Amino acid sequence: MATVFLTFDDGPLAGTDDVIAVLNAEQVKGTLFMVGDHVSSAWRRGVLTAAHSSPFVQVANHSSTHAGGRYQAYYGGSAQDVLSGFNRATTTLRISSRPVDARLPGRNTWRAGAIVRTDPANGADSGAAATLLARNGYRVFGWDVEWRRTSGSASGDAGHPDQRADNLVRQIAASLGRTGGTMKPDKCIVLMHDTMFRASRSEGGGVSDRQQLVQFVQALKRAGHQFDIMSNYL
Repeated sequence: MATVFLTFDDGPLAGTDDVIAVLNAEQVKGTLFMVGDHVSSAWRRGVLTAAHSSPFVQVANHSSTHAGGRYQAYYGGSAQDVLSGFNRATTTLRISSRPVDARLPGRNTWRAGAIVRTDPANGADSGAAATLLARNGYRVFGWDVEWRRTSGSASGDAGHPDQRADNLVRQIAASLGRTGGTMKPDKCIVLMHDTMFRASRSEGGGVSDRQQLVQFVQALKRAGHQFDIMSNYL
C-alpha cells in the first residue's frame, strides 16, 4: 500500500502536545512544521523538546513569523527577508539536519529535488522565495490532501476537523488512485493543523478533537498504509 506522510502546521501551540502524544501512542511517524516565533514560552519550549525527543516526530521549518497572516505582502517583499526568517527559525527550532525540510506559510509551493511547483491559486507570488530557499539548503514541501478546519486564524489557533476521519481516508485513497492525484505515486502528504486536535475540545458534543486524530490514524492502519517523515519523502 501507499506511504502516508502526516504533517502538522504552526506549532508549538495548544494541540501540538496532543499530536505528539497520539503519534507516540499509535507509534506512527509524523512531521511537525513549526513556526520559530511560536516558541515563546517555557511551556512551548517544553513542547519543542518533547517533539525532538520522540522517535516518531520530525521537526521541520514553517518560517519565523508565518507571514503574520499577510501572505501577499510577505511574498511581495524581499525573498532575502523570507530566507533570513527561515534561517532564524532553523536555529530557534533546533533543526540540525541538512537539508532543512520546510513549508511556506499559506502556499502549496514545492522545491524538493526534481519537484518544482509554484502555488497557482495565489498568483505564483511565492516562487522567488521558494527558489532562493532551495538554493540555500532547504527542501520546500507542499501537500497533496488537506484535512481542513471548520474555522480559525491563519496561525491555526482555532477550529475543529471539518470532516470524519473515514471520509478523509476515502479522499486519500481516491487521490492515490488517480493519475496525478498526488505529487508522487504511492505517497500522500496530508496537511493538518495542530490546534485541530486538542483533547479538551470537541464539536457538537461528540468525541474529542484529539480522538478524531486517533481514529484517522487507526483507519489508515486498517487500510494497510505505512507512515513516514518528510526527510524520507524523496
